[in-house]
Amino acid sequence: MFFESCAYARFAWTRTQDGWNTEKQAMSPDSVAPRDRRSVVALSLLLLFFAIPHTLEDFAMGEPAEAGVPATVLSLVVALIFSIQALGLYWLGEGRRRGLFVHLGVGLFWPIASGVAQVPAILEDGPYREGTVSVMFVAGLIVVGALVVLSAWRALRGDQPPSL
Repeated sequence: MFFESCAYARFAWTRTQDGWNTEKQAMSPDSVAPRDRRSVVALSLLLLFFAIPHTLEDFAMGEPAEAGVPATVLSLVVALIFSIQALGLYWLGEGRRRGLFVHLGVGLFWPIASGVAQVPAILEDGPYREGTVSVMFVAGLIVVGALVVLSAWRALRGDQPPSL
């Protein structure tokens, strides 16, 4: 095949009953292995599970007004982030590596943004917003966002053998 003879051929590490199969698989340089895609897509959807309710809670609690940011500006930024994440999911559905790069960015954005904005308020004395549920939204954003980054990074380095 064409890709086996060019520098862009990647190894496909697949699990068999006898161990790891390391035969070359024809993949374009812009493609992502299905196994790597699935984990990033699942984690991205889980990230939305935490990001959407947390964002709605921000607006319901008046966070943009307290921070001096117009709600329309913040809603535009959040819509842009969700759109970029959706575009990354679309590209992953097509098997394109650029979806992994998008998820590296999105996976970094949510934990950093929620960590900087919310963790100091959580650590203050007194209850945080609606209590445990609100804290879980922030914790979920941080943990799942970090897992999205790690999963996308691992998928980008897909030509490395799996660690046993």
